[in-house]
Amino acid sequence: MKPEIIMTKLVKSLVMSLAVACTLNFAAQAAQETKEAAPSSAPMTQSKDFDDATLEKFTVAMNAVSDVADKYQSELKGDETPEKMQQIQQAAQTEMVTEIEKTGLEVQTYTTIAQLVQTDEKLRSRVLDIAKTQNSES
Repeated sequence: MKPEIIMTKLVKSLVMSLAVACTLNFAAQAAQETKEAAPSSAPMTQSKDFDDATLEKFTVAMNAVSDVADKYQSELKGDETPEKMQQIQQAAQTEMVTEIEKTGLEVQTYTTIAQLVQTDEKLRSRVLDIAKTQNSES
Protein backbone atom coordinates (compact mmCIF):
# COMPACT_ATOMS: atom_id res chain seq x y z
CA MET A 1 0.00 0.00 0.00
CA LYS A 2 1.32 3.47 -0.89
CA PRO A 3 2.43 5.71 1.99
CA GLU A 4 -0.03 8.45 0.93
CA ILE A 5 -2.94 6.02 1.10
CA ILE A 6 -1.84 4.75 4.51
CA MET A 7 -1.50 8.31 5.83
CA THR A 8 -4.90 9.33 4.44
CA LYS A 9 -6.54 6.30 6.01
CA LEU A 10 -4.81 6.95 9.33
CA VAL A 11 -5.84 10.59 9.40
CA LYS A 12 -9.41 9.61 8.53
CA SER A 13 -9.35 7.01 11.30
CA LEU A 14 -8.01 9.54 13.79
CA VAL A 15 -10.70 12.06 12.93
CA MET A 16 -13.37 9.38 13.11
CA SER A 17 -11.98 8.15 16.42
CA LEU A 18 -12.19 11.63 17.89
CA ALA A 19 -15.80 12.00 16.78
CA VAL A 20 -16.68 8.60 18.17
CA ALA A 21 -14.73 9.26 21.36
CA CYS A 22 -16.60 12.50 21.92
CA THR A 23 -19.91 10.73 21.35
CA LEU A 24 -18.97 7.85 23.64
CA ASN A 25 -17.65 10.27 26.25
CA PHE A 26 -20.90 12.24 26.14
CA ALA A 27 -22.96 9.05 26.44
CA ALA A 28 -20.81 7.77 29.30
CA GLN A 29 -21.04 11.07 31.15
CA ALA A 30 -24.81 11.19 30.70
CA ALA A 31 -25.11 7.64 32.04
CA GLN A 32 -22.81 8.46 34.94
CA GLU A 33 -24.79 11.58 35.83
CA THR A 34 -27.99 9.58 36.00
CA LYS A 35 -26.35 7.10 38.36
CA GLU A 36 -24.79 9.61 40.74
CA ALA A 37 -25.19 13.29 41.49
CA ALA A 38 -21.51 13.79 42.42
CA PRO A 39 -19.28 15.46 39.82
CA SER A 40 -16.77 13.35 37.94
CA SER A 41 -13.39 12.99 39.60
CA ALA A 42 -10.95 13.91 36.83
CA PRO A 43 -11.13 15.45 33.38
CA MET A 44 -10.88 13.02 30.48
CA THR A 45 -8.09 14.97 28.80
CA GLN A 46 -5.62 14.54 31.63
CA SER A 47 -2.23 13.97 30.03
CA LYS A 48 -0.76 10.51 30.56
CA ASP A 49 2.13 8.50 29.23
CA PHE A 50 0.79 5.47 27.41
CA ASP A 51 2.99 2.46 26.74
CA ASP A 52 3.33 1.01 23.25
CA ALA A 53 1.11 -1.97 24.09
CA THR A 54 -1.75 0.36 25.02
CA LEU A 55 -1.23 2.44 21.88
CA GLU A 56 -1.17 -0.75 19.78
CA LYS A 57 -4.54 -1.68 21.27
CA PHE A 58 -5.76 1.84 20.56
CA THR A 59 -4.78 1.68 16.88
CA VAL A 60 -6.49 -1.71 16.48
CA ALA A 61 -9.59 -0.29 18.16
CA MET A 62 -9.36 2.89 16.08
CA ASN A 63 -9.41 0.88 12.85
CA ALA A 64 -12.29 -1.27 14.08
CA VAL A 65 -14.28 1.80 15.13
CA SER A 66 -13.64 3.37 11.74
CA ASP A 67 -14.89 0.20 10.02
CA VAL A 68 -18.06 0.21 12.16
CA ALA A 69 -18.64 3.89 11.39
CA ASP A 70 -18.22 3.22 7.66
CA LYS A 71 -20.64 0.30 7.88
CA TYR A 72 -23.36 2.33 9.56
CA GLN A 73 -22.72 5.38 7.38
CA SER A 74 -23.38 3.23 4.32
CA GLU A 75 -26.74 2.21 5.83
CA LEU A 76 -27.93 5.81 5.99
CA LYS A 77 -30.05 6.87 3.06
CA GLY A 78 -30.74 10.43 4.19
CA ASP A 79 -34.47 10.05 4.62
CA GLU A 80 -34.48 8.42 8.06
CA THR A 81 -36.81 9.63 10.77
CA PRO A 82 -35.18 11.05 13.90
CA GLU A 83 -36.19 7.87 15.73
CA LYS A 84 -34.56 5.67 13.08
CA MET A 85 -31.41 7.83 13.15
CA GLN A 86 -31.25 7.41 16.92
CA GLN A 87 -31.63 3.64 16.59
CA ILE A 88 -28.82 3.52 14.04
CA GLN A 89 -26.58 5.71 16.22
CA GLN A 90 -27.24 3.56 19.28
CA ALA A 91 -26.52 0.37 17.34
CA ALA A 92 -23.29 1.89 16.02
CA GLN A 93 -22.23 3.04 19.49
CA THR A 94 -22.92 -0.38 20.98
CA GLU A 95 -20.87 -2.08 18.26
CA MET A 96 -18.06 0.46 18.64
CA VAL A 97 -17.90 -0.10 22.40
CA THR A 98 -17.77 -3.85 21.78
CA GLU A 99 -14.91 -3.42 19.30
CA ILE A 100 -12.98 -1.19 21.71
CA GLU A 101 -13.44 -3.62 24.59
CA LYS A 102 -12.35 -6.57 22.40
CA THR A 103 -8.89 -5.01 22.27
CA GLY A 104 -8.64 -5.01 26.06
CA LEU A 105 -8.96 -1.23 26.35
CA GLU A 106 -11.54 0.50 28.47
CA VAL A 107 -13.73 2.94 26.56
CA GLN A 108 -12.52 5.75 28.83
CA THR A 109 -8.87 4.99 27.94
CA TYR A 110 -9.74 4.90 24.24
CA THR A 111 -11.57 8.22 24.56
CA THR A 112 -8.70 9.83 26.44
CA ILE A 113 -6.13 8.74 23.85
CA ALA A 114 -8.36 9.84 20.96
CA GLN A 115 -8.72 13.28 22.52
CA LEU A 116 -5.03 13.64 23.35
CA VAL A 117 -3.93 12.56 19.88
CA GLN A 118 -5.59 15.71 18.54
CA THR A 119 -3.42 18.05 20.63
CA ASP A 120 -0.30 16.09 21.62
CA GLU A 121 2.02 15.93 18.61
CA LYS A 122 4.37 13.42 20.25
CA LEU A 123 1.51 11.06 21.06
CA ARG A 124 -0.01 11.50 17.59
CA SER A 125 3.35 10.66 16.02
CA ARG A 126 3.67 7.52 18.15
CA VAL A 127 0.14 6.41 17.22
CA LEU A 128 0.76 7.03 13.52
CA ASP A 129 4.05 5.11 13.64
CA ILE A 130 2.37 2.15 15.35
CA ALA A 131 -0.52 2.23 12.88
CA LYS A 132 1.90 2.31 9.92
CA THR A 133 3.73 -0.70 11.34
CA GLN A 134 0.45 -2.58 11.84
CA ASN A 135 -0.69 -1.76 8.30
CA SER A 136 2.61 -2.89 6.79
CA GLU A 137 2.37 -6.19 8.67
CA SER A 138 -1.12 -6.95 7.41
